[in-house]
Amino acid sequence: MRKRSNGFLGNHVFCHQGTKAQSILEESYIFSSCLSDFVALFFSPKGLIRMKRATFRRLTLALMVPLALMGQLKEQPRLQPMLTGSIRNDLLGISGSTPLRGTALHLQDVPAARKSPVQAALYSAVLPGAGEFYAESYWKAGGFFLAEVALWGWYAVNDSKGNDQTVLFQQYADLHWSVVNYVEWIERYSAELNPDAGGTGGIITGNSGPPWDRVDWAKLNELEERIGRRSGNGFTHRLPRRPEQQYYELIGKYPQYAGGWDDGTNITPSDVTSSNVSARFLEYSAMRGKANDFFNVASTMASLIVVNHLLSAFDAAWSASQYNSRLQLESHLIPTVRPFGLIEFVPTTTLTYRF
Repeated sequence: MRKRSNGFLGNHVFCHQGTKAQSILEESYIFSSCLSDFVALFFSPKGLIRMKRATFRRLTLALMVPLALMGQLKEQPRLQPMLTGSIRNDLLGISGSTPLRGTALHLQDVPAARKSPVQAALYSAVLPGAGEFYAESYWKAGGFFLAEVALWGWYAVNDSKGNDQTVLFQQYADLHWSVVNYVEWIERYSAELNPDAGGTGGIITGNSGPPWDRVDWAKLNELEERIGRRSGNGFTHRLPRRPEQQYYELIGKYPQYAGGWDDGTNITPSDVTSSNVSARFLEYSAMRGKANDFFNVASTMASLIVVNHLLSAFDAAWSASQYNSRLQLESHLIPTVRPFGLIEFVPTTTLTYRF
């Protein structure tokens, strides 16, 4: 460095030829000294400055050092981002991060959360709508499930009504139809029905108890078989034992059994062939028909339940396939600048769903 002695600066340093990093404080001190000499020289003759030069210099230095430091920091070149290789360092300073545009690393395109069509079909085969719910087709899931509930509800109602009606017509039959009356009617008209069939001897076995316990069912069926060998007399069936379902069906379906009703004692063989039956027979037949109607509706509902399961299973498999065709997942690593010039590679996933 060189000194200059003329002027009011005296022997103070005028300039410094070192580096900026080494002369920040020295330049601040020189400037404050010069400024204090100038102020003291300019104002002392008038008595306006009442402080010592050293005190004023300290105050000026306290003001100028921060300003000089700020100027030097502004002149520093911008630090280039650098990778540390440390996850902890890369994660420092979450706020203020800035992605580097156009530098994302594309990893791969993979199917995202794919739905299994087979699994969806199995779900709906067990419970309609479950497979659609799995495939995220919520409206169809609700539709199939509500259909299932409605079908089961309608099935249960009609099945219950059919059972109740069955109890009613069976009670009616036990009260108004007697197998003993039927055997006695055959005995009365055996010559017209088939003279070669033989009599009814030994079929009725007692005089007390329910009618169905007072006959020999094997002998009765043998007699019906012999009578039926003659064509055209209307004897086409053999009466099963009570309480079999066929027992209650036949006595209200075929005129052959019209003579067993308590109002059918006057029925003749010609009435049998012409289906001229008694009022009890017709009423009982209507009661059975009503029960059958209920059961037919229940049977239809059961068939529709099976169809609903199958349709839902096929639709669930299709919905899962459609879901997979609309869904795509893309993965990237996006470098993001963190404070202090650090870079963090941020994993980023893009989910695309096409409607």
